[in-house]
Amino acid sequence: MILNKDIEDICNAMTIEEKAALVSGGSFFGTHEIERLGIGRIQFLDGGTGINFEQLFGDIMEAAHDEYVEKYADYSGTALRNVIDHYYDPYYTLAEEENTLKAFIEGKLEERLCGHEYAPGCYAPGILLGSTWDEETARCVGEMLGKEAALYKIDVLLGTPNVNIHRALLNGRLFEGYSEDPYLVSVLAPNLVKGVQECGVIANVKHFAANNQETNRVGINETISNRALEEIYLPGFKACVVDGKVQTLMSAYNKINGIACTENAHLLTDKLRNEWGFDGMVVSDWGAVYDTVSSLKAGNDLAMPGPIDGQKIVDAVHEGALSEEELDRNAIRILNIVATMEENRKKSSLITKDDAYISRLTEESDQVAYDTVVEGTVLLENNGVLPLKAHKIALLGTKNGELDICGSGSARVVTNRNGSFFNELGRFYDVQCDITEETETIIYTAIVPGMEGNDRKDMQLQTEDIDRLKKLATDYPTIPIILILNVCGPVDLSWIDRTSIKAVLCPFIPGMGGPKALADIIAGEVNPSGHLPLTWPRRIEDTPTYINFPGDGTEVAYGEGIFVGYRYYDKKAIQPLYPFGYGINYTSFEFGEITDLRVDSDTIHGAIAVSNTGEMSGKEVVQVYISDPYSSITKPVKELKAFKKIMLKPGETKEVVFDIPIDRLASYDSNMDQWVVEEGYYDIFVSTSSAKEDIKAMGRIYIDVESPYSYGLNTSVKTVYEHNELRKIVHEYMDAHDMDWHVMENAYEYINHTKLGELLKDCEAEALCELDQNMQMVKKQ
Repeated sequence: MILNKDIEDICNAMTIEEKAALVSGGSFFGTHEIERLGIGRIQFLDGGTGINFEQLFGDIMEAAHDEYVEKYADYSGTALRNVIDHYYDPYYTLAEEENTLKAFIEGKLEERLCGHEYAPGCYAPGILLGSTWDEETARCVGEMLGKEAALYKIDVLLGTPNVNIHRALLNGRLFEGYSEDPYLVSVLAPNLVKGVQECGVIANVKHFAANNQETNRVGINETISNRALEEIYLPGFKACVVDGKVQTLMSAYNKINGIACTENAHLLTDKLRNEWGFDGMVVSDWGAVYDTVSSLKAGNDLAMPGPIDGQKIVDAVHEGALSEEELDRNAIRILNIVATMEENRKKSSLITKDDAYISRLTEESDQVAYDTVVEGTVLLENNGVLPLKAHKIALLGTKNGELDICGSGSARVVTNRNGSFFNELGRFYDVQCDITEETETIIYTAIVPGMEGNDRKDMQLQTEDIDRLKKLATDYPTIPIILILNVCGPVDLSWIDRTSIKAVLCPFIPGMGGPKALADIIAGEVNPSGHLPLTWPRRIEDTPTYINFPGDGTEVAYGEGIFVGYRYYDKKAIQPLYPFGYGINYTSFEFGEITDLRVDSDTIHGAIAVSNTGEMSGKEVVQVYISDPYSSITKPVKELKAFKKIMLKPGETKEVVFDIPIDRLASYDSNMDQWVVEEGYYDIFVSTSSAKEDIKAMGRIYIDVESPYSYGLNTSVKTVYEHNELRKIVHEYMDAHDMDWHVMENAYEYINHTKLGELLKDCEAEALCELDQNMQMVKKQ
């Protein structure tokens, strides 16, 4: 135990070989244990949607391999895979070898769970959490992940959260990320971190940074502008560090501008530690360290997975390629996590985990999983059919109407708690698996699975589903169809016959709460309140990355720059099928005007009244976008800067107050290598999506700050010459001082980057001061 000992003293007592072992993975999901100094093993495991049995079982058998072989015999990978896949399947008969293996693993699980049985919960992935637009939901899911991880004796829960931006819709792991918008990610993701860590488990944010595709993901080199990194791809990580206080971070497989993320000192040291103040541990993605010495020097503390031989590190220290001080720095960060782990284990051991606790945890986690789906399911279309009043329905679809509950890879959760959509619908309707003469409504579940390791080839539903839905519309034109999009991301819906398909519900990949929550939504027991966390295009050709995804071989250019998602559609004036932030429900809302709009010191303040004018309680997401119409640098048409989700009963009115710090309006200027808020007028839009037609109220404010863009003597000749008002002021000044305007014209033609003050440096200081003041007033007019 190192809990009550001085970390530096422990590090000083370690040999170079022990330090090298500590920074090198000990097993596939654990660090090296150094018994001589009481340094325990850190247990890692995915993940962000629940306990990953594939990893856990593999880890158990890696540790207990010799014990198992001595008692029984060696086992095959196929046997272990079958045990994992069918662990909770009562209808699958395991072979004798597999039954022996399963019984052995069951015993090891009982040891971990102190004799109790508990099937892990399967929770919604990032895309559905993003659809909730609700911080409390994210925090509650984090709590459940943390409590279950603690129960299974997991120290670091990987991918809590995955904050990689929804850059390309065909990304196979798009469903794991939260949104295309960095502000929405920055609000929601830290709350998942807080929930996990409040329950005595160390959270882990991944993949740092810009890990946005599966094609050639190991080593893909991404060319990304500094501005795009700062404004789009890094804010979610910064928020998890600064606001969420996340204790570990996972570095990514990819390269950024030619440098591997695990060897990128700018990211891992300059940005993460020196600028953001991160004091935790950086662990590599599994297999992402290409050079152990270079990664340690850059700030990657732990290379995973193990076992990794640390001899190369020992040799580097002896040869002077890596100083012992550098190695100590990395080792101490890991030791600090070991100390936190021990503190967490100590606190967890004080919690009585009896049958009553297990029962409460099961009930609580079921409720959180259910609530998440209600909060996040997006009602995309509803032509009067929902809530459904029919009696006899047919449930059809990709898997006979049943839902895909989770994605594959790191996000896969094996459990017996998923339930049946068929049975849940049966609480309200007479449900059949085919169409009879008395069928009143068809519910069709179309699945597009999400998976780690491969990107999607296109934006289509499965061909069989499209063909069948078209045939249903032709054969049964009078029977309305409710389409459930159980998908990992947006799909092409250009083929839909809306005379037959009367409603479209999108729960994305819902987790175990999906079947019950969707049945209740359809029946009108609850009101869906999800809003899209990304833009849903009409076709893949309209997307910002259509030309630049997944790249050419091992190179990909982020050619869209900062214009990701709605920023791109707004700028190009392309109308998507469903805009970012869009979502309807079973009631209606009315918005007043923006009131009390003002700038107090460093904050924009405003308020707006929202009323429920319908007949059912429901939630609305009040979204505040800000536009800088006169910006000196290229900016998006507008950007999300605040939002609030509110519940209103029929006839109820609430005032929504928003306070936006002025620094939230800053843009990153790559030329100056700094964030800048420009003075001038800004337009405020209160809306229910990013679409123009959904803007409910607007106002205008003036931000009175000094910035490098302020008009004056530091303004370039080009800017002055091309701005009518500035040009007029300077022209009048030069005329009044008998200066030849040809000097200005000549400078514009050949040296237009020159500052005005340099061009007029021979003029009297007093006169120049007056000119400077007159120019400063232009933005205030």
